[in-house]
Amino acid sequence: MRTPLCIASAFILLIFNNIPAFSQEATSAYKLNVSGFVRADAIFDSRQVVEAREGFLLFYPKKPEFDKNGRDVNAHPSFNQYAMTTRLTAKVTGPDVLGAKMLAVVESDFTGASNAENNSLRLRHAYISMKWPKTRIMAGQYWHPLDVPEMIPNVLSLNTGAPFHSFSRQPQVRLDQQLGGLNLVLVAASQRDYVNTGPLSGSSIYLRNSVIPNLHSQIQIKKGKLFAGAGIDFKRLTPRLVYDSIYTGNVHADLFSYTGFLSWTAENWSLKTQYTLGRALNDHLMMGGFGEIIPDTPGSPVSYSPITHHYFWVNIAKTSGNWQPSFFAGYLYNAGAAETLRTPTYSRGEDIDYIYRLAPMITYVNGKFSFIAEVEYTAAAFGEVGEKNKVYNTSETGNLRVGLGAVYSF
Repeated sequence: MRTPLCIASAFILLIFNNIPAFSQEATSAYKLNVSGFVRADAIFDSRQVVEAREGFLLFYPKKPEFDKNGRDVNAHPSFNQYAMTTRLTAKVTGPDVLGAKMLAVVESDFTGASNAENNSLRLRHAYISMKWPKTRIMAGQYWHPLDVPEMIPNVLSLNTGAPFHSFSRQPQVRLDQQLGGLNLVLVAASQRDYVNTGPLSGSSIYLRNSVIPNLHSQIQIKKGKLFAGAGIDFKRLTPRLVYDSIYTGNVHADLFSYTGFLSWTAENWSLKTQYTLGRALNDHLMMGGFGEIIPDTPGSPVSYSPITHHYFWVNIAKTSGNWQPSFFAGYLYNAGAAETLRTPTYSRGEDIDYIYRLAPMITYVNGKFSFIAEVEYTAAAFGEVGEKNKVYNTSETGNLRVGLGAVYSF
């Protein structure tokens, strides 16, 4: 456990100890800006939940499990506290290169890469940006383009609206091109901390063995108070290189997802909403995945089909004043697969028909200090998996979360 602390200490000392030297060497050519915040959170859940980061990142309530006396063992509350989302960001600007404005960003927090590494320093963003008057090229780790920064919901929870809203940061090359009043976004991304599940459990190997990166194209428009756009996402996965002694397994699963979004910002309020038709977006902390199609002829080569989900969310928030209320609502629906899949599938929430969430929040803002209180009710309809992975005979299970947070920015 000493290694992450040493890395964190070295990161902080490197930034702060080198600020004077950095400024003295090139006071006008280079500029370093350090920012971040310290954050403390506490949460209460009315039952056990499917989660990450010791419960701080909530997906949905756990399915009821009954003992021999008929008692639901998951109907037990829990409480926890955290400071792991405390964040450090370093931004460096320097002389133009090839006529482009240069920017380098490194951003870290202490949530680690898994539950076993909570409180460990982890990389959030690290990228180089080259910006011309109408063109920008970025290379490094940044939000996946399904996570439009202008569209991130205003919520307390670490999930930022997942599983209704995408949550994924990936290594990528990104092009933003201004076309009149439009912005065209083209991205080629890989996977690192957020990966799909397959025969070898969660791994980036399925995308890596496909050779083709995750490709995304998006068009955006920003005019006055309006920001809107739409995107197409393509991902090819190769679940196996060898299937059995007769057939090789280098068969691809080609996965297309689509999204549309809109934001309206008034003087004191903002409205955000997004719809996504997603296929195997469990690498975005969303639902679904893929599975093997049951062949018409025994012994035929394996092929794959995704499980499709529809996602919708809306967020309205006050954006000024000391007291800033907000409300988030999300809904997702399992549309099943195009073919009947054999078990097990490589997916999240295969036996869930739908999930919804209602989350009112209030934030008190005083300068750089904020105090946040949120109530989040999330319900999931569990049932039996039937033909083409549709879910039937459902029963709804809900969890009530109460969260409190204090943030001091610098």
